[in-house]
Amino acid sequence: MLLNFFDVDPATGERSVALEVGDYPHLGLQSDLLVVSAFRGHYAPVPQTLLGRLNEAYGLRLAELEVALDLRSSPLQAWVSAPLDLGDHAPPSRFKRIAVVEGAIEWQEGDLVPWPPFNRLFSLLALLPMRGIACATVASPLLGSGNQGIDALSHVPELLEAYREAFRHLPDLKRLILFDKTDRYLSVVDAQDFRIPLPTGLPGLERLNGLLRDRVDPRQEHSSALAHDLGELLEILRAEQIAPIALGIHARRVVEQLVLYSLRDEPDQYRLDLNRGIGLMAQRGADRWLISCLHQVRCFGNWMGHPQAAGQQRPVQLYDVLAVLSSLQRVLEEYPWTV
Repeated sequence: MLLNFFDVDPATGERSVALEVGDYPHLGLQSDLLVVSAFRGHYAPVPQTLLGRLNEAYGLRLAELEVALDLRSSPLQAWVSAPLDLGDHAPPSRFKRIAVVEGAIEWQEGDLVPWPPFNRLFSLLALLPMRGIACATVASPLLGSGNQGIDALSHVPELLEAYREAFRHLPDLKRLILFDKTDRYLSVVDAQDFRIPLPTGLPGLERLNGLLRDRVDPRQEHSSALAHDLGELLEILRAEQIAPIALGIHARRVVEQLVLYSLRDEPDQYRLDLNRGIGLMAQRGADRWLISCLHQVRCFGNWMGHPQAAGQQRPVQLYDVLAVLSSLQRVLEEYPWTV
């Protein structure tokens, strides 16, 4: 599930670091590149490791992959696979290539990020576009924190600011997704540590859970795209404390997909974003209260996804969360909408 989300380029809001927790194959992550770290030449799929899960879920063994870019003899100590065909029956998380970082464990003078394998990774990503290898979206575990034994917790507080600096040197990188099996380390990366307790017995919450489970008909074309975000929302609402950022991001994604699907007959549908889509629904005579609820979910998602300007910060309160949950329930209650 999504733990948190950070803009690293507030000017555009189009470059981000996302933190995901869970079993990688089933997180539903889509990336150009999946990064793994390993001891040099030791690629055995050991159970309970990422290499083990890649073998179990995808049938992949690093030692058997075709190498497209071999930099193991360089200071980067890394290599990138040729494009992979995962097949139609692979788990929800998909990737086009694997990059293996075998970088030195020790920090070196001049390293940008205070975590050696990530220095190797960022240096590698800077090189890939020149070799024609796409790397706009990159998924990576906390490199070296497994059997390689790097002390993740001692470096975590410095990482996010270092990422912002690294992104400045990587114009092709749009999204970095960090994932781990548990939130032991990532909850520390989640510098805002921002959760709001939900009242017990909250009226309507069980109904909202039911709507999330039942709204999407598996026979509909859009259901596969929605499944991941709906599942994330269900996980978010099962917790005793709610993460507003995760709620805002996923609720907005769900609403956007439903709006665009409802306007699939529009000749220029591919040009629509959520705001324009809601506006078009209003022009077609959609109920005004529904329109206001759609905008409420959209605006909350925008608020959570983008940092506020200095001096304009507004803390999220329980009533903000309840407002967006109420709007989301109204939106789902009336779906499919008459437009």
